[in-house]
Amino acid sequence: MSAGTTELVGRESELTELAAFLDTAAADGAVLLLTGDPGVGKTALLDATAGLAAARGTRVVRGSGVEYETDISFAGLHQLVGSLPDELDRLPRSARDALEVALGLRAGPAPSRIAVLNAALSLFDEAAKERPLLLVVDDLHVVDRASRAAVFFAARRLGGRRIGLLGAQRAEPGESSRPTGLPELEVLPLGDTDALRLLSRRFAHLPRRVLSTVAHEAQGNPLALLEFAGSTEHSGDRRGREAGRASSPGRDVRALYGARVGRLPRETREVLLLAALEGSGDIGVLEAAGGPGVLEALAPAERDHLVMVTENGRAVRFRHPLVRSAVVDGSTGEQRRGAHRRLADALADQPERRGDHLARATTAPDEAVAAVVESAARSSLRRGDADGAIARLRRAAELSPDRADRRRRLSQAAYAAAWVAGHLEVSHEIMREVEGDPAARSLSAATAAGFLVLVTEGDADTAHALLTEAVGRERAVSGPPPGELETALFTLTLASQCSGRPEHWRPLVDVLARFREATPASAASLGRVHHAPGSVTEDMLRRLDEEIARLREQSDADVVIRTALIASYLDRLPGCREAVSRVIRDGGAVGSSMPALMFVALDDLYAGRWQASAGAARELIGLCEETGYHLFAQVGHYVAAMAAAQRGDLDECREHCEAVWGWSGPRGLRRLENCAHQAAARAALGAADFETAFRHATAICAPGVLPEFNPEAVWSAPDLVEAAVRSGRHEEARRHADALRDAGVGHLSSRFALSTATVTAITSDAEDMVACFEEALAPPGAEQWPFELGRARLAYGEALRRRGLNRAARVQLAAARDSFEKLGARSWEARAAAELRATGMTRTGRGKAGQALTPQELEVARLAATGLSNPQIASRLFLSPRTVSSHLYRVFPKLGITSRAELRDALRTRPAES
Repeated sequence: MSAGTTELVGRESELTELAAFLDTAAADGAVLLLTGDPGVGKTALLDATAGLAAARGTRVVRGSGVEYETDISFAGLHQLVGSLPDELDRLPRSARDALEVALGLRAGPAPSRIAVLNAALSLFDEAAKERPLLLVVDDLHVVDRASRAAVFFAARRLGGRRIGLLGAQRAEPGESSRPTGLPELEVLPLGDTDALRLLSRRFAHLPRRVLSTVAHEAQGNPLALLEFAGSTEHSGDRRGREAGRASSPGRDVRALYGARVGRLPRETREVLLLAALEGSGDIGVLEAAGGPGVLEALAPAERDHLVMVTENGRAVRFRHPLVRSAVVDGSTGEQRRGAHRRLADALADQPERRGDHLARATTAPDEAVAAVVESAARSSLRRGDADGAIARLRRAAELSPDRADRRRRLSQAAYAAAWVAGHLEVSHEIMREVEGDPAARSLSAATAAGFLVLVTEGDADTAHALLTEAVGRERAVSGPPPGELETALFTLTLASQCSGRPEHWRPLVDVLARFREATPASAASLGRVHHAPGSVTEDMLRRLDEEIARLREQSDADVVIRTALIASYLDRLPGCREAVSRVIRDGGAVGSSMPALMFVALDDLYAGRWQASAGAARELIGLCEETGYHLFAQVGHYVAAMAAAQRGDLDECREHCEAVWGWSGPRGLRRLENCAHQAAARAALGAADFETAFRHATAICAPGVLPEFNPEAVWSAPDLVEAAVRSGRHEEARRHADALRDAGVGHLSSRFALSTATVTAITSDAEDMVACFEEALAPPGAEQWPFELGRARLAYGEALRRRGLNRAARVQLAAARDSFEKLGARSWEARAAAELRATGMTRTGRGKAGQALTPQELEVARLAATGLSNPQIASRLFLSPRTVSSHLYRVFPKLGITSRAELRDALRTRPAES
């Protein structure tokens, strides 16, 4: 440090490292966190470094955690942004809007968390354009979670930016002190020699024996050294008889600060209390709350080195966090409540901060205040602050005079904790409080309880019973249901959807019929899609497309997830991709991240990005296992099973299917069981095991029937038709193709149109076959479904080959083979290659034809050629059915065949190994 900087005794190595940090920060960006006990000198080092940076021409912006604002999201970031008003005005409109809405400076559509973080980084970039910028944040351990996320987000992206971030936090256990992965410098207590040297410089007139006693009591803590010695001097006790102080130097220093604050004039203490409770130190807010003369009132505290007013006179900062604590501790409850009331009046244009101060100013139930706090909670939820919304709803409940309002607000907090924030423990804790109320269960309570029991235990029966009873008590409304009722209906629909059982769906149909003016993302719309997807009108599709287009500006996670859920059934997930990805990236919305991950995994699955799909599924399963959302994990297993089935990985597919069956079967979740059967049927088709494929496909629905409330019946219809045709069940195949065509789903998307036309072509008469297949390949946009398009070409080529049209067959089969190879669909590629060889196209450069069979493969092939099923072969050879399927998957391409029917002839013409 330069000679002009105040010398800190015993901190030579720390000062040297901090000077080097400033050099790096000014040139290429850097971050450093100081850690240590309270009073050990972190703030002094921050001050010294800030002074040196300013002397070097670096712009310094400071902020600090406030323990009274830890539940107010972005309170810490508000301090940093408030110091850069000109730079904020120069930001692009989208970035400025994101920050102003997130900080509650104005109303507007809620920005995503990632948009706020990027906007904050852009603001710091703007501030560092003309000269380097140093961000100094004290007391990081009590900075609110959202601001910590913003600070650490920026910290990891400072390379090449001429921005330094210097923070300080206590070294103590707790969530705020978890490893950050950022560079740290531990500040240790002074050694005995340095402690005496510090005391001798500041208190040379005190006897050596007194200084030694103080040094022993302070345990090397610099703040305690100075304050203890100062109090000894002030009390006139020069004999060192102050032994036996409190056990913690930090607590003793706090008491000494309290004594100094207590000696200040009354008007000074009042302004200090306002500053301590307001948090940002904004002089404008303090003047609005305390009247003119704030700066004059602060002068005595400034002279006593308790606070510092910035050079521009726009903000006041406490010299040490313990001063702030001493100010609050030294006030009475009535004084604190009065200060909060004045701050609430001063912040009338900031509803969330106003609500927080009003809540703290109120001790008795007050519906007017409770309504203001509830409104602030809704504002928090709209801008993506789930944690802040939950805290405000709980406080609003405490302030509710009416028990029904109290239960309603608590239940809404529990639902937000489970659905948006992903805090199951918090949700259960709140619901225990609600359920302890002897009054009847409210609609909100039933919704929260039903959602919890559904997503954690998979108990659709209990969820359905709770919600059916609660919804049944509500009056019918002429238009769309109000928010609380809509949330209950959505949760009831979700329970019925997961169950898939008629006894759950049928009563729901009558309930949903009462709400006809439904938005595309409403429970009534979801119910209609499940009940009969073919009944979805062009008008509803148009409105859904418009709703999806608006998701670009939508960051309410609930709206995004509900819209994507409807879109997933109607092949419109690509349009939701950006919005659901924002939900996943949005730090804090863990509950919404799980369904968002589902939709990303499904979108990748349908688009043929199977590696990415399997990765998202694995992430979803891991997150669900970690947090206890076991229902959502089953969707992860389903997506992973489908990706494995289409890749041809039979073992992995079976593993995930068995996980779904094992969890869902005992709980009666038929819909989830059907999902696993769909994946198992798809895997068996790829391996040309058509009997097994038919068994799994008909476990979903009988041939010729597409039951209501069974979306898997529609999605797996091509599997059932193909399995029936290839296993000789032509009548069943035709009936099922007719059922899919009669369902009228072809208008929903190009994928539904492709699937409907393909099953029609597969089951058509010989004279119509070519025209039907050409029609199947014609729908605009079919190329966005590469796997379905490959299957259609494979079926077309197979049909052409069986009619002796080999040259035309090769065109379709080669296209199918190339498509499957690009996708990584190994078993399907092998089927296409074998069909190509059967047309006489021997030099394909593909497949494994001609390779020798292993002894076990040969034995499995011989038994399969006799007509034995996989389980029968497994029993004969003491193998698992899974191993038998794997052997056959490898045998078919080696023999150049595509089905069991061809095994006998292939083995007869095989060389000596057979």
